Amino acid sequence: MRRILLTLLLALFAAPAAAQDTTTAVRPADAIRLAVWRQAEFTGEYPIAPDGTILHPLLSEVRVVGRTREQVREQIRQVLLRYENDPQFVFDYLYRVGVTGEVRLPNLYSLPPETTIGQAVAAAGGVAEFGRLDQVRLMRGGREILLDLRNPSPEVAEMRIRSGDQIRVTRRGASWRDYVGLAAGLVAAVASVVAAVNVVGGGN
Repeated sequence: MRRILLTLLLALFAAPAAAQDTTTAVRPADAIRLAVWRQAEFTGEYPIAPDGTILHPLLSEVRVVGRTREQVREQIRQVLLRYENDPQFVFDYLYRVGVTGEVRLPNLYSLPPETTIGQAVAAAGGVAEFGRLDQVRLMRGGREILLDLRNPSPEVAEMRIRSGDQIRVTRRGASWRDYVGLAAGLVAAVASVVAAVNVVGGGN
């Protein structure tokens, strides 16, 4: 039973091995997601403090920034050994990413490292009515990268988020269809007003 539950925890919390780097790209304001077998007080999502440690009263000595996953794992294990002889746990990082512009729910999001740029846009509710998937701007490391998510290349389709990414979906300009629709709406509105005036005038 214990092995089955641990397997479920791994499936829920652990990122795919292919997406996990040997070095840590996590930064302050990111978070760590931890699941510990039979230790509810350690299980949850905890922000990374400005000094690079975990914001948790029992894990504050665990330094995450600048450490490999194995180093972080061993630090957590040493803390848990104080409470259990053979601690069973899994953890993953959550990167802080901004998704703004023409999306339905612009906000800062905490997302696992395996999240692609397209999935980050989807996490923000997807593209709004006037959004342009073919012109998505990614600010990363002081550089702006223009991405086409409507017809992405294999490299763009598989591009994963990094901590601190700012993703902005641009707004498309008004097309002739928009102007035609606006003109039709105005004509209909004027016609309604004229009809109402005629009705009133006829009543007199």
